[in-house]
Amino acid sequence: MSTELEGLLRALLSEPSRLNRLAPEQERGLLASLRAIETAERTPDLGRASNEPVAAWGGEDLLTIDEAAAALRVSQRWLYRHARTLPFSRKLSRKVLRFSRAGIARWLATKRA
Repeated sequence: MSTELEGLLRALLSEPSRLNRLAPEQERGLLASLRAIETAERTPDLGRASNEPVAAWGGEDLLTIDEAAAALRVSQRWLYRHARTLPFSRKLSRKVLRFSRAGIARWLATKRA
């Protein structure tokens, strides 16, 4: 969680009446951040077995095409066709495509908003 979001949440908890004075863009940003957190907590493993090693790219947990398709409830074919436009896809080499777990959670949160 960002320090700005943390500060805003602390201020709102200490004085809930400040919620009425939030600017619309602050309110939208707060809701999007909270939805992303909620989505990440609701789907913490996205199909990974607890004893499986964690693949990493830039410190992120990456999913295979099977895992990402299951998490997004789409076909593998759909993922391959749209990989270039999805902000959470990572092309590791010519034949290796992976998907950021955190990126999927953020993307889903914006789609449900």
